[in-house]
Amino acid sequence: MTGLRIELRRSTALWAGLVVLVSGTGMLWLVTSENAAWKGNSTSALLAFRVPVAYVWALVVGLAVFQGMRDSRARVTELFTSTSRPGWVRLGTLATAVAGVVAVAAALLSAGLVAIVVLGGGFVSTGFVPLMLTVVLALASSVLLGLALGRLLPHPLTVPVALVATFMVATAAGRALEVQAPGDPISRLALLTPVFDPPDSDLVTTSTSVDVGQAVWFAGLGVTAFLVLVARTWAGRLAALVPAGLAVALAVSILPAKYSDLLVTDSIAGRLVCDGPVCVSRVHEASLPVAAAAGKEALAKLAVLPGAPTNVHEDTSAMSHLVAAPRSGEIVLLSSQGIYSVTEGYRRPLELEPGQIRLELFAGAGVAPCAAPNSFNFQEGIVRYVTAGYFNGGLAELPTDPHTWRNTRTRAEIDTAWQAFRAQPAREQLDRVAKARQMLLKCEDPEAVLAGLVAP
Repeated sequence: MTGLRIELRRSTALWAGLVVLVSGTGMLWLVTSENAAWKGNSTSALLAFRVPVAYVWALVVGLAVFQGMRDSRARVTELFTSTSRPGWVRLGTLATAVAGVVAVAAALLSAGLVAIVVLGGGFVSTGFVPLMLTVVLALASSVLLGLALGRLLPHPLTVPVALVATFMVATAAGRALEVQAPGDPISRLALLTPVFDPPDSDLVTTSTSVDVGQAVWFAGLGVTAFLVLVARTWAGRLAALVPAGLAVALAVSILPAKYSDLLVTDSIAGRLVCDGPVCVSRVHEASLPVAAAAGKEALAKLAVLPGAPTNVHEDTSAMSHLVAAPRSGEIVLLSSQGIYSVTEGYRRPLELEPGQIRLELFAGAGVAPCAAPNSFNFQEGIVRYVTAGYFNGGLAELPTDPHTWRNTRTRAEIDTAWQAFRAQPAREQLDRVAKARQMLLKCEDPEAVLAGLVAP
């Protein structure tokens, strides 16, 4: 214990811990918007921490490399080699001090994020624990790797090269995990870093295969780094590479190859809680009374349709930020994706007023858009406005599409389509809405859907 206390005072251990706390907090604050979804769920909070980890990781490795060069800088390498005390004991004490402080700092930062969620009235579950353990293990093993590199290559350029190289690896890994569709392949090697840019959602987390694969890899990396640190011969250093080699082989066989297998719905936060036919996720349970009132009213109005929907569910799909919502004739899906308005900022559907939620459920006659998120089809947009107006008793702005409503030209086209639709007899209007609903369920050509709705 005396040696450990000395290393805590004389080494960069406490500075490394401070770097984790300060840089992690600062970078997370810089990349976080005021209405970030992660503040609503402890699991999402730890997942959001993977973004600033790219910077924290590089700084920690750089400090560890600098610390690993201490004996060489002080020119006492031969002196310590000649002492009777085993070298692995002294170096093990140093490694324990620096890696231990960094691990504690990462755990404290993780606990701080959970505390933010708690103080904000968010949802807390044990789902954040695997994510926290992975980050702690990743940073601790990276410290050991940095110490080993510093001791093995005591050159003035080693520190800046290691720092820049780590940051470049983190950046490349982040880009390698950017996709356009759930089925897109991802690099398993990119998952051997702790870096990941998650979607702005409080309903998703990494899959078990990712957590296990990364834990195996970082554990093997830590063992190899420690063995390299304490080895005195090149043969011993080469033998020390075996744990990392086995770990990377096992990890790559476990890690997913497709993006859809990387993210999954949080099994705890995403579990549905219901009030009659209306269900929302547990993480949004506070919004259930408002959603239930709006949902029941919407279902009552939609009941005039043949094969009318009977339930309203929040869309908790892990891929809802990339693909259109699934088709269902029985369930009206309420999106969990955010809505941006210039005047009102970034809001989520469950944060809307009851009347606005009801309008969203009316749009498309209870069928979610066929257009993928962050894309728009103008004809489908008009269909959604006209069908919502039919059940609402008049046109009104859809919260999910304020830009079309507030644009003079597009608003005029909506009004024209509405007048053509209202010119039909009442029974004909219902038949056309019912037909449009069936076409939307099959995601048929939006132009044909609009023509069937408003054509003379």
